[in-house]
Amino acid sequence: MAQARRRGTYIYFNFTDVGIFGAVVKKGVIKRRAVVSLPPGTLQGGWLQPEASFDLIFESLLAKLKVPRGSQAVLALDGSLVLARKLEIPETVETNQIRGYLFMELGHSIVLPFEEPYFDYTLLEENGKREIMLYAAPNEALKQYMELFKQKRLRLVAAEPQPLATFFGLDSLYEVEADSNLLIWNVNATNHQLIIIEDKVPRLIRSVDTFVANAWDVDVIDDRLHYRYKSDDANVEFILEEMLLEFSRVLDFYRFSLARDGREISRVMLTGDFPFQEELVRRFEANFDVRLEQVPEVLDVVSQPIPKSYLPLVGLATIHKDRINLLPDSDVAPKFPLVASLILLVFGGMIGGYLYWQTDQFADRIETANNQIQIVRTLQSESAQSAKQEVAQLKETVEGLEATPRPAVPALERITRYLPERGYILQFAYGADHLVTMNAQFETLDELNGFYRQLLTDTAFTGITLTSVTTKTMNEEAEVVTSTTIDPTTGQEIPSTTITPSDDTETEEPRYIGQFGLTVVPAEVIKGETNQADPNAPKEDEATDPAVEPNTDSTETVEPSATEPEAGEPVSTEVEEVEEN
Repeated sequence: MAQARRRGTYIYFNFTDVGIFGAVVKKGVIKRRAVVSLPPGTLQGGWLQPEASFDLIFESLLAKLKVPRGSQAVLALDGSLVLARKLEIPETVETNQIRGYLFMELGHSIVLPFEEPYFDYTLLEENGKREIMLYAAPNEALKQYMELFKQKRLRLVAAEPQPLATFFGLDSLYEVEADSNLLIWNVNATNHQLIIIEDKVPRLIRSVDTFVANAWDVDVIDDRLHYRYKSDDANVEFILEEMLLEFSRVLDFYRFSLARDGREISRVMLTGDFPFQEELVRRFEANFDVRLEQVPEVLDVVSQPIPKSYLPLVGLATIHKDRINLLPDSDVAPKFPLVASLILLVFGGMIGGYLYWQTDQFADRIETANNQIQIVRTLQSESAQSAKQEVAQLKETVEGLEATPRPAVPALERITRYLPERGYILQFAYGADHLVTMNAQFETLDELNGFYRQLLTDTAFTGITLTSVTTKTMNEEAEVVTSTTIDPTTGQEIPSTTITPSDDTETEEPRYIGQFGLTVVPAEVIKGETNQADPNAPKEDEATDPAVEPNTDSTETVEPSATEPEAGEPVSTEVEEVEEN
């Protein structure tokens, strides 16, 4: 198989039955292009015919391209000359022995329609089988081109099938998916080619002649060929129907013989400079349901407008890993006798066995190192991506906290402003949605009622509720025990404090513990913090409700009324006797 191709300046040629296309390409850029027409019969199906005028015509093309002597040339070989076939290779044949195996089997187990072919192949590894796509051409036809280029002092370095060059050109200009089934229909003035590409690998190449060359009058205008048909319309009708019939045959053959896993052709691309293309498209759309994509008349090649008739030359100049070279210089000469070939193989194995082994070992080490490098790069990429995601999540959390502040400390400070001199906050929990639950201790019920009214009049709080009031008798010498309870609103753990007398003698000093719930308005709290104090904050109400005298030897629970008191109205409570623990 040929190398990916090609640095430096190359001259690319495409020979057809009606003309020769040429282009000078340097570093992938087309510097000059030209085309010349050929008299009918000069080329027939890719075979050069002895015509005195051919030499002068080819010389005029080289003059248009300004080709210096000694230039390197690459040839697109007519699809009618090339045979493409998929073959299975025995597992006992090593990869580096495939060429020798093909050389020995061609003409024996592998039968071709011509003798002593020049060939090349592409290796296919799929479904556990070792298969190849074999490309072969008669050596007599290639020798004609080799002799022609030798006479013109040009170095012919590669000859590639024109259908493959067309596919490589389309692949470089359009997005061909790796898992697609593409059918390229390349239609020219004298033949049409059907090329099936599966997973970006050629599976079938079919070239069929259509019109004869002398059916056209051909003129060259602005580096393009222009055609005038000279025969009757009835013949055109018949040939168009034959072309559509051949398309249907190839489609059915692929569907029932070549397709894997029930695949279907998903894309059809029409290219070539066929003069009756519009009529062909109209008939195609009337007979087939497959969508047909037409390659535009002018291609955009590296920001250059190039006529689509130069598409095979664009493909020849495209870098691709699976190039095919049918020239004998890259092959074992097929004209050697079988015995001589066997002798060469034996001596080559004896002399170069150790070198081959060393080369394989070195290649394995290189592959292992490359795999390790790839693993490290993958891990680095995944680590960087994970770090970016963590930073993004942290940034989102910080932005959320900044956008929704929770002024727990300012809210607590604002609440404590309303406490009497001997009032205390025993428990304080700031939960979700700015919901606050707290327990506060007071000396008297009047102080508790006053504190409640102050909260009701403060605009920084909403939804103020007094859940319960509990009275407890206190002893001067008491033990303080802290426990944890669950907030029913938020589900959070809330510490609670239990005061237990240290002896049996209790003083008659009851304390009133109120359980409150409210919702904080953050904007009002923050505004109050900015102004340091709210001058309109209500003062403690002078009027108080009559206090309920508790039993000094018991603990009472006071339930709030069902209706929430309005601002400024004292809280009415009932004192319920609770047995002391």
